Amino acid sequence: MKQIRTIIADDEPIARARVARLLAQDPEIELVAECRNGTEAIDAVHKHKPDLMFLDIQMPQVNGFEVVQQLGKERMPFVVFVTAHDQYALKAFDVNAVDYLLKPYDDDRFQASLSKAKKWMDMRFSTKLTGKLMDLVREHMHANSEYTEVIVIRERGREWRIGVDDIIFMRAEGNYLHLQLKDRHHLYRMTMNAVETELDPTRFLRVHRSYILNVAHIRNHRYSGNNEYIFSMDTGERIVSGRSYREHISKALQEQER
Repeated sequence: MKQIRTIIADDEPIARARVARLLAQDPEIELVAECRNGTEAIDAVHKHKPDLMFLDIQMPQVNGFEVVQQLGKERMPFVVFVTAHDQYALKAFDVNAVDYLLKPYDDDRFQASLSKAKKWMDMRFSTKLTGKLMDLVREHMHANSEYTEVIVIRERGREWRIGVDDIIFMRAEGNYLHLQLKDRHHLYRMTMNAVETELDPTRFLRVHRSYILNVAHIRNHRYSGNNEYIFSMDTGERIVSGRSYREHISKALQEQER
């Protein structure tokens, strides 16, 4: 059994003790450090190289967001923010937190958050281990797929063949679609409704009359109320869904979690 190396960072001793007690119920968790402030949290990450961190936001010396900023993407473990202040929720997801635990929370809510973090870790671990194999499987599936797998764009005498898996999201721009890739974008003359019928619905999600998202590039999402979802993408963009798409999105997300 692979142990999940975990850090707790909270300036309140009672809060740290409760998280530690809940984590102790899970045999996969190895608690490697308990930190009283952001400075200790940064030092602990450098020393222990944890997989997961439960991080308070309001702490002396260095707050939770500053911890994330100072560590940087390469050193950051998966983070669950724990705080008594709900005004930080949007910013927490902007920095790609796995979850946001609002104090006071019950044991079931904590365990749901831990389970979500495990799923994210499993996906990253599986991707690293089986990348080559998955590429081969994907090629085989695409060869027999009824859906579009490559979009061909001709720009100024040059031809671009874009695999749809490399598209992070599509956005309507007049008579064109803005195809956002990791390091560039292209304009493709096509309507949203037409391209939607050509894409695999298990891999692409229409969330707005002007947006289609590649589910593989959704870093996290949350329901914000008022019939809207907020999606954070791999590239850092935050996309708010259209209100009329709430039921469609909810159903698609439930099917993906099965």
